[in-house]
Formats: sequence, structure tokens, C-alpha cells
Amino acid sequence: MADVRSDYPTAPWLSPPPAPPATPARPRNRALVLAAVFAGTLVAGGAIGFAAGLLTRSNVSTPPRTGSPNANSAATQARALYRQALAATRASAGVHYVAVSSDGTVTQKIVGDATQDGGGQLITLNSTFGNEQFTLVLVRNGGAVYFQGNLPALEDQLGVPAAKAPSVQGRWVSVASGDGPYGVIAPGITVADQAQSMTLVPTSTTQITAADGSKATRIIGTVSSQQGARGGTAHLDIAAGSNLPISEVSTLSNGATDTATFSNWGTAKPTTAPAGAVAWTSLGASAPPGGYGGGGGSSNGQTPSATPGL
Repeated sequence: MADVRSDYPTAPWLSPPPAPPATPARPRNRALVLAAVFAGTLVAGGAIGFAAGLLTRSNVSTPPRTGSPNANSAATQARALYRQALAATRASAGVHYVAVSSDGTVTQKIVGDATQDGGGQLITLNSTFGNEQFTLVLVRNGGAVYFQGNLPALEDQLGVPAAKAPSVQGRWVSVASGDGPYGVIAPGITVADQAQSMTLVPTSTTQITAADGSKATRIIGTVSSQQGARGGTAHLDIAAGSNLPISEVSTLSNGATDTATFSNWGTAKPTTAPAGAVAWTSLGASAPPGGYGGGGGSSNGQTPSATPGL
């Protein structure tokens, strides 16, 4: 993940974030560009990983009823509590979250604020294009996503030609529904997206004490088969009473990890459309090797030359 320079533009919805560790497609709902890690949705650019928001799907698959009656009862209770956590998430006005996905080679970090109809994300990650850093702002669900990024991010996430990228670096770009990169950068921004992106199949629960000393419940389970045949374990910690998520951790059998922490539930940070945004369609962009947000990978083995970051 690239270091964030202090003079890099800050999105209007996001107070200056702490400098991220030096290393990173996508989403806390964004699919990580970790080609070897996840299959599916958190580097901006969805290629791999659990993107940033809750890592679970609203339709939880039911594990086989094996073992003792008590074990089945524990699984039933865990699934019921898990559904309550998802419902509480969807009903919330907003939430702040920090999500990190890594396979040991590629790391992606997302700092975001989600609302019922929009939100924003600051994303950093490393790819074959270089150390990417970009901001996403969605004002209205289904509307344009505003993108602001450095050179590697413009080339990877939006497919801006290398010769054109320097003139667009640091500027806001409006990506409309139907534009090539939209399906990669739009998912994962709203509260509903956060509740949709979890991949936990609940099996049991246990009572724990949260970092702030409060009582919480840990929902323990496995990683959904929808994430591929790798398998893995996961747990979601939720607050007593509200059932709102505090943190989640997923670990795949290949060592890839995804962690997220949540705070400020019920707070909807306002989002506004940045002024002076240029339309993505005016940039002469096209899908890069590996697809939008794919990190430069491709089936024919071609990869782009690295472009220095900011």
C-alpha cells in the first residue's frame, strides 16, 4: 500500500485518515486485486478478496445437520443471530469502517463511511501498475461514482492511457452507470453493500469482551463456498443488545486474510458531488490487461510496466 502524502486531496466526506502502512481491488465490498487470494469482489477492481463492508451475503447457506443435537442447536442459534446482525446493519443510517485484505503479497486497505444511499472510500493497494491510491464518492445509490486517484490507480481502475494519466492525476472523474469501470468501483459503498459482502456460514457462538470492555457475542463459522474451493474460517463480533458488528476476521486455507472494524453506527456522514469532475467517457479510456481494477493480470500473461506512484 502506498504511503499517503499529506498534500494529497482529501474527499469532502472523509476527515484526514491516519497514514496507512506502506505496502496494498477492491472493496470493503470491493474485491481485492489479490489474484491469488480471493475470488470476486474488495481491489477496487474486483478481482479477489472480500471487499470492505461486512463480508457476508444476505442469503446464508445452511450447513449440514451433523453431529449431536446440541451442535445443531448451536448452529441454529448462530444463524439466527447472524441474520439479526445483517438486519441491524441494513437498517443503520451509516457506519465508519476500516478493512484490510492481504495474501502476503498484495494488500488492500479501505477506509470508508457508508450511508443508506451513498458514502465514500479511501483505498490503497499495490499492483503491477504501482502503489495505487484513490478516493471514491457516491452521492446517490445508482448514480455516478466520483473517482480521484494517482497514476497507477487511473491506469488500473479506470483504464486511462499512460500518456493521458498525468493530466488527470488528482482530478475528479465522474463514472456513470454503464461506463466500463462502474461495475468494479460502485459495489461496496453503501450500508446495504456492507451487509451483503460477508461470506460467513455460522456454526456456533461464544460470549466475549470487546476491546472497549463491553460485552459482545462472537459468531463463529466457515468461509462460504461462494468464495471458491479454498475453504477457511471466519468470525463476526457483534455488540450485545444492538447486534451491530464490531469486527470480522476471515482466513482462507491458503493464508489470505480479510479483517474489518466498524464504528460510529447510526452516523450518516454527508456526501457531496465534487465540483469540476470530468466525465470518464472523455478520457479515451479502455479496459487494461486483466480488466478494470484487475491489477494488471491477464490470461495471456501480459502485464503493464509499473508506473511510479505519487
